[in-house]
Amino acid sequence: MYYGYRCYTNDNEALGWFYTTHKELELNWTTNPDLFYWCKRWKTKRGAEKNFDYYQRRWKSYRRERCGYLKIEIMPEVPSIDENSNRTSQQKWDAKNGKIIEESKAKYEQKNPIWSFRPPSELIEWLEEERWYTEDGKPETNSQLLIRKLNKLKNLECQSY
Repeated sequence: MYYGYRCYTNDNEALGWFYTTHKELELNWTTNPDLFYWCKRWKTKRGAEKNFDYYQRRWKSYRRERCGYLKIEIMPEVPSIDENSNRTSQQKWDAKNGKIIEESKAKYEQKNPIWSFRPPSELIEWLEEERWYTEDGKPETNSQLLIRKLNKLKNLECQSY
């Protein structure tokens, strides 16, 4: 059960449930139950009362032509966000298009292979001696060290050494 702000006209007609958009610059209402998760809502009436005056003032200044008012009421059941989330629709798409995903992963891994090897202990000792340290005393990572050394080797190869 949640408490929310119900929007009313000056004629006491219910418009819908109050919500904000664009970093709280736009104030609006909705009657669509699928969009109730957008609405300002609180678990306790006290929580809703805490911010009520602020939103009431904003509502009256934002809706000058219609004015109206807000009222704290118990909201109808809010559908779970999981039912409406993009993640769920993404998972559905993934389930339907497994072959496309596998092809995409294979193509990516072909362009960006990961190499894994165990260098001999002498090579590891030499690499540790060659490792650079930052001014903070932090050592460069293994990948940074290997990339730096491979680039140096590539440059030497290009110079015909």
